[in-house]
Amino acid sequence: MPHRNLLFISMLGEPSLYKVEDYQSLCPSGLEKDWILDWHADLANRYQFDMISADIVLGDALPSPTDIHAVILGGTIHLILEDKRWLKTVLVWLQEYRKLRRPLLGICGGHQMIAYNFFQCKQLIPRENGPMFGTFPMQLTEAGKRSDLFQGMPNQPEFHFANSYHIVPHRQADLTVLATTKDSPAIAVDYGNHWYGTQFHPESRKETWGCNAKSDKRMDMSHYKTRHDGVQLIENFIRLSYNQKDKADHQV
Repeated sequence: MPHRNLLFISMLGEPSLYKVEDYQSLCPSGLEKDWILDWHADLANRYQFDMISADIVLGDALPSPTDIHAVILGGTIHLILEDKRWLKTVLVWLQEYRKLRRPLLGICGGHQMIAYNFFQCKQLIPRENGPMFGTFPMQLTEAGKRSDLFQGMPNQPEFHFANSYHIVPHRQADLTVLATTKDSPAIAVDYGNHWYGTQFHPESRKETWGCNAKSDKRMDMSHYKTRHDGVQLIENFIRLSYNQKDKADHQV
C-alpha cells in the first residue's frame, strides 16, 4: 500500500534562544527537525507514513497541506503571541490544513497556538505555581479514559513537562478536555476533527531537557525521569491517523 506523509513542524526557537550546539549530543545538526525524525520515523513507517520535517523558524518551506495526511506541531521557546513572521506563516498554513479534517497533534506551544487561534481560548497565562519542569503524572478525565490518544495507558500517565504558560479554556469553548493536573485545567485536549493538543512533550526524551538546561538554569534535571508515557502517546496518535487514513481510502 502507498505511504502517506506525516509532517513534523519544528518551531523551537530563533538563534538568540535556541543554540544548536547545545543539542548536538542528540543529533549532529543539533536541529529538532532532525532528532525527531531519528527518534520517530521508524514508528511512523510501521503505520505506512513517511515522516518528514520542516523548521519554520529557519525558513523551511511547508509542503502543500493537501500533500500532508497527519501533522505534529512542535513546541517553542517563544510565546505564541509574539509578533513573528514565522508564527504567522504556520498559522496561515494550519488554517488551510484544518479544512481538510486531517489529524494534528499540537505539543506545548503548538497546543497553545491551536487553542488561542482556533478556539478563542484567550486565557494564555503564566502558571500560578510557576514553571513546570520535570516528569509528572496527570489525571485523565472520563473523556480521556475513552480517547484513542490515551489507549493502553493508566489513569494517571506520566509525561515530560517544560512550560511556564498554560491555557485556561472558557466554558463556551468547543473542545473536550482529556486530562488535567491540580493546577492546570487543560493539559490534553480533543479539539474535534482529529485535532489534539498536549501541554506536555510526548515527543521528547530526558536527554532533550538536559540539553535545554544548559541555557535555562531554572531546570533541575533530578525532576526528570528516564521513562515516561510519551512514546505510547506518539504511537497512539500515529495509529489513529492511520485509521483515519484507512477510512478515507475506503470512501474514495
